[in-house]
Amino acid sequence: MIKTLRNLFVRLSNAAIRLLRKINIFQRLIVAFMLLVLVPTVFITLFTYSKYVNEIEKNMESFISLLVQNVNVQILDKFSSIERLAVQFYADSDAINDLENNAAMSGHNDEFVHNGTIIGRKLHEIAIHNEYIVNMQVVTPEDQYFMQDEYGYRRGGYIRNLDQFRTSEYYQAAIEQHGYPVWFDTSKTSDFFYKSQTAMFGMSDIMTMTQAIYNTETRKFLGVLVINLQIEYLTESLRSYAFYGSGNTFLFGKDGVIMGINSDLSAPYLSQLPSINQVLERGREGSYSGRLDRTNVFLVYKQVPYTDLSVVHIVNKDKLLNNAYQIRNLCLTLVGVLIFVSLLVLYWTTISISKPLHKLMKSMRAFTKDRFTVNYSPSGRDEVTVLGEQFVEMAANTKQLIDQIYIAEIKEKSLELSKSLAELNALQMQINPHFLYNTLDIIRWEAMYEAGGESTVSRMIEDFCRLMRMTIKTDEDMVSVLSELNHAETYIGVMNFRHQDQISIHVQMAFDPAAYRIPKFTLQPLMENAILHAFDENIEKAAIRITGSLHGTDLLIRVEDNGKGMNIATLDNVRRTLVRGGPAKKGIALDNVNQRLKLSFGEGYGLSIDSSPSEGTEISIRIPGRTIG
Repeated sequence: MIKTLRNLFVRLSNAAIRLLRKINIFQRLIVAFMLLVLVPTVFITLFTYSKYVNEIEKNMESFISLLVQNVNVQILDKFSSIERLAVQFYADSDAINDLENNAAMSGHNDEFVHNGTIIGRKLHEIAIHNEYIVNMQVVTPEDQYFMQDEYGYRRGGYIRNLDQFRTSEYYQAAIEQHGYPVWFDTSKTSDFFYKSQTAMFGMSDIMTMTQAIYNTETRKFLGVLVINLQIEYLTESLRSYAFYGSGNTFLFGKDGVIMGINSDLSAPYLSQLPSINQVLERGREGSYSGRLDRTNVFLVYKQVPYTDLSVVHIVNKDKLLNNAYQIRNLCLTLVGVLIFVSLLVLYWTTISISKPLHKLMKSMRAFTKDRFTVNYSPSGRDEVTVLGEQFVEMAANTKQLIDQIYIAEIKEKSLELSKSLAELNALQMQINPHFLYNTLDIIRWEAMYEAGGESTVSRMIEDFCRLMRMTIKTDEDMVSVLSELNHAETYIGVMNFRHQDQISIHVQMAFDPAAYRIPKFTLQPLMENAILHAFDENIEKAAIRITGSLHGTDLLIRVEDNGKGMNIATLDNVRRTLVRGGPAKKGIALDNVNQRLKLSFGEGYGLSIDSSPSEGTEISIRIPGRTIG
């Protein structure tokens, strides 16, 4: 199957290529533009419009849901402030005791009336702190208690039919909640709550809260607290949550709309959608999108907990998306105009490029055939003209430049190699003692002849000659570490003829010195440097310590002396010399050895130095750990 699909793809590709090769570049560009620009542009425009509409609907749903949630929270917060006032009465022990005492009495005696006055004043004292409370009273199984001011006058409202009220949902729902508050929509004219006994109509435009009252210790039921609240209490606090866009927000009760939080004339009213009740009956909260009474709407609703109130926000989707429709049409129009202009510019641009390029291509073909000769006359002032001029110049100079660069590169590499070899030879010549050995050997024999045998002078010359033999006994640049140690010890032995054996040398190696190699003449110059610079003329207890160890694949050899050391300025100067490099100015110095090590092994190897005044100097040698064999 895969092979069949691959063969089919190859055949289609070859057919498409053959078809394109039959037309010129300009026509190919037009086809490519149509397929790669025109079609994707239209698709992207429509796709973007679709995503834009979906994003609007998504954001609208999210925003409206948050709005409805915030309105619910605000309503609950307002209700909570009223419920806290109810708790003040519930928590007053005197009022609760008076309710219990009156419940135990069989008649309305003076004590009963006195207790009722205390209860009424407590109700008035609590309600007077909130201007929106219309009525606050307590209904017990036996009687009802009204608000009373300090002069004994009744305030608030009145329940005419107590028996009917005690069987109503206001009273029974409060008992069923066992002390939790219950809110009711009583915005329509009430059949229970009146301003006075003689009022013709009941209260309207109010919200009602009822809460059962119990003895906190015995949990005995004492009655139901009733609070009637003006509907404006909610209106004032909810206006800040109005959705200032397309839509209306409503507070919906059991009998219909209680109030509208904002009024957008372009959005639907709930009165225009009589079937809204069918949506709200689906549950306590939710959303709906679609046709409702011939209007394309989107609405979100949520019931306020412990109430029969619902917050509803409704939007006309067609009017909301009207701007999106206009943007879509405008985009498609602009796309059409831009495509026409793009095709025109594409034609001019292609012709202006293809003609001079075709001419240049012919010259390039001639360039390859005639071996760096070309006949091309650039015309114009654009980049193609500059390219043609540079091509002509390139054709004239290419071979000459290639030869010059190639020869220069070879010369530069040769000079670098010669320089390195010259530096190595120069360094080696500085410490080559071959001519000294021949001369001193002749002097030794003359001294023995004059003295008639061995003498101090002949022994000194013999030790020095042995030192010279070590120097010239091999032409190899690398010797064993053991050979270098013997060379260093012999050198110290020669120096002790002068210093009367006051210089001691101590060697301690953590590896087999005969198994590892080191460049010749590495340790002896360090011995010489220590004797010349580290010790005074009157050497007493002078010591040089040589230690060696392996650090990974590298050898680390330290040469320490107990001489006078260096101050900071001298030490810094020596370190700069080792880092900077360069041939030694005279004698066999540290930079001489350091340069040889770096030339032999690379910049990562060589000498490092550390010193302190009156404490001596330590020189570290780091080289690759190469074994013999």
